[in-house]
Formats: sequence, structure tokens, C-alpha cells
Amino acid sequence: MGTARVGRTRRAAEAAGAFLRGAAGRASIGVAAAVAAVVAAVAPGCEPTARDPRPVLLYGADNQGVLAACGCPSNPTGGLAKRQGLIEQYRRTRSHVLVVDAGNVMPDRSSPVKVKYLAQALARARYDAIGLGDQEFLLGADRLRDLARQHELPLVCANVRDAAGELVAAPNVVCEVQDVRVGIFSVIADRAWGFPVREWRTGLTVESPVDAARRQVALLAECDVVVALLHMTMLEAGDLLPLVPGIDVAIVGHAHEVLRKPDRIGETMVLSPGEAGHILGSLTVERDEPGGQLNLVPELTVLSAQIPDAPWVMDLYWKYVDESKDKPPPDWDLTPIPPRYETAEACKECHENEYKQWLTTKHAQGYESIKKAGRHQDPECVLCHTMGLGRKGGFVSMAKTPGLGRVTCQACHVVTSDHDEKGVKIDSEITISSRLCMSCHGPVQSPDFDYFVYKPKILHTSAAEKRTVE
Repeated sequence: MGTARVGRTRRAAEAAGAFLRGAAGRASIGVAAAVAAVVAAVAPGCEPTARDPRPVLLYGADNQGVLAACGCPSNPTGGLAKRQGLIEQYRRTRSHVLVVDAGNVMPDRSSPVKVKYLAQALARARYDAIGLGDQEFLLGADRLRDLARQHELPLVCANVRDAAGELVAAPNVVCEVQDVRVGIFSVIADRAWGFPVREWRTGLTVESPVDAARRQVALLAECDVVVALLHMTMLEAGDLLPLVPGIDVAIVGHAHEVLRKPDRIGETMVLSPGEAGHILGSLTVERDEPGGQLNLVPELTVLSAQIPDAPWVMDLYWKYVDESKDKPPPDWDLTPIPPRYETAEACKECHENEYKQWLTTKHAQGYESIKKAGRHQDPECVLCHTMGLGRKGGFVSMAKTPGLGRVTCQACHVVTSDHDEKGVKIDSEITISSRLCMSCHGPVQSPDFDYFVYKPKILHTSAAEKRTVE
């Protein structure tokens, strides 16, 4: 995938507020381009006879609060369990490993129980730097500091301050691996993200990421490699980097694009693992000769079904499920709320043909599909595979509300079965919006979802024949 040369010798950092985390002595496995080669390289429980001495930086982003891949055939990828499984394979065969995240490792909806277990997983995983994204800031500055203190999490952000003017997290981290000193800092764009947009900046002051990045580069100027964790879009990163010379590697979080080959902006190698946490990137550090120039060799690995889950992360996942299964699910404010929840059978009385067509769709098998995957107690899975979970009159359980254990008519038609009597007419050619569909079919849950491909699969015959497309 190409290499980059860093024409720097040692640049010892004297960064105020930086904290040192030694990474020497950690073991890991080298990654091959083919996933099968990665998995086969080291069998669980087996130690290699010799470890590769070259330092390697592992990076991810946009985990979206996923502890474990959902178990659906359409989405066996991603999640901290698979990411950690691969990290531990690296640590078995590499002598020096750094692990960083470019932000949004936490969920985008309020889920205190999940946050607790995510923090435990990150603490045990021994990351070296976790850049703060908008989804971390949704927790609030005080909660972030509590998590960092309680779990010794290396949270990093150089351009966000609280109401008192104090940085919410450390501005940078300096790591020494073998004879290479790596300086890592993080900045976030001053904008809101989300679907719908969620404002994370309340009570916070966001400094220009360009100004903050320039300051950090100056502080880290004597490190051998300067790494920037940029929580912003690729376009925004492209605007920032020409204005901030001195960054050797930029890892872009919150970018939808996967850069399968590194981009280059000036002297900076630009990397992006894409959205939804499906990829772990690696950057191997090599020297031409002792004290000579550095070569940076990047590779990507998809966290597919072939990557083994770290068993201890899966243990945390099942503890999360057991604790959260009886609690209200995270807020899901994209799904319309009908006047009352009813079964599809109630609609069948007047719409028998539409009901029969609905039975042929996967929507009609909502709960059964997650039960087959063994995820029928995970509230986030149940939320999208049933109707009205956590809402008045909505799904409770298959024992109490079996008729709502599907994605019923009211997912698209927000009316009740007596709508005709009330004079409420609905368009038989209703235009289903991509926004509505993607409230469940998001990049984490349905990475292969294509609105224009999947919409015809659920349209009733009369509407499908007319091919009404939004």
C-alpha cells in the first residue's frame, strides 16, 4: 500500500500537560493483507519463537458504541471484540505496539449501562490515546473526566475547554517505542454531527482546530513521528493539513471514506479507517539504518467474521446485555410514534393483499431473526426488530405482545386501523423516506444497505408497479 519516509531524527517532547505512556514490552502480531493470513498467523494460546521488533501503530475510529458485532449474517463485522481480537494477535508477535482511536468509540444515544462496559473494555485493552469525538462529548465534560480517572483512559483533545476554561482532556500523549518517540494529539472540528444532528458543544468552548494543531506540533516538534487524530470530515482535514506543517501522520475519524491507500497532503500521510468501526489500520515503523530516516508502512484489515472475538470482551458484552435487558432502550427519536400501537393483523381486515405481501418481507420476521442470532435480549437489537419497545403500548415481550414482535405496518404508515372511520386518508403510494429507513438501517446495523435497492423489496404491489421513487 506504499510507504512514507519521515526525514526526522529524535525530537524529545517537552509538552505541558502531556503524559507519558511507555509501550515497550508489549507483544503483537504482524498483519497480512489477506484476512485469512492474519487469523492463521498465530493460533490462540501459542507464542511465536521470535517477535518482530518493528514498532507498529494500530488505529481505528467510529466504533459507534459497538461492543460486539450484532451477529446478523448481513453484518458480522466490527465491534470492540473483533478489534481487540486482532490487537491481541499483534501483541503476540510484535514487541512494540501502540493503539489509538480517532473518536466516536462511545454510542451516539444515551446508554449509561453500555458506556460503563465500553469504558471497562477500553481500560483493559490498554489504548495509548483515545481522541475525543462528538459522541464522547455528548456524555459531558464531568462524566468524561470521571471515566478517564476511574479507568485510567488516555483521553486526548487539544481544542475543547469547559466553562472554567480548562481542557476537558490531555492535549497530547508521548509514547516511546524502541528508539522511536511518537507524539500524538487530537483535535475536533467545531460543528455538530448526528442523525438527527446532536449538539455536543453545550457548555464547551471549541478552539480553532488549526490553531490548536499548530500549538501541538510545536510542542511535539522533537518527536520522531507526530500523529494527529483529526475528528472531522475528510474535506475539513484537507483544509486543515496544508495550514499545519509538521504532522507526519493524520488519522481522520468521522470520515465516511475508507482510504484503502494513504492519501498525501504536503508531507503528511493521511489515513482513514472509514465509518462504523469495521476496519483496523496498522502503521509499521521501520528505519533504513540505526538513527536513520523512518519508513511508515500502512495496511488495513477488515474486522470480518474471520477475525476471532476477544473472549473477555464478549464476556463484558453479555454482562451488558444481562444488565440492560430490563431497562429502557436508548432514545430512538427518528421512529414515528403512531396514536397507538397495533398489530399487522388489525390492518389485514381492510388491507388483506398488502398484509400478504408484507408477510413475504423480512420485516415480518423481525424478532425471529434476532432470536436466531442469539441477540434477542440486547435492547438495541430488539428496538429495531419490534415495534414500540420502551414506548407506551409498544412491544414488551413475545409472551405479552407477540403481535408487535415484527416491523409492522405502522413503521411506515403512522395511523391506526380506524383511520378510515376518522377520515384520515393515507397515500397508497406512500413515499418512504431514506431518513425513516436509516433510523434502523444505519451503517453499523446494515453496512450494505442501499435505500434505492431495498425500498422496492417492501413496497406493496400497487406501489411497486408504479415505481414511485423518492
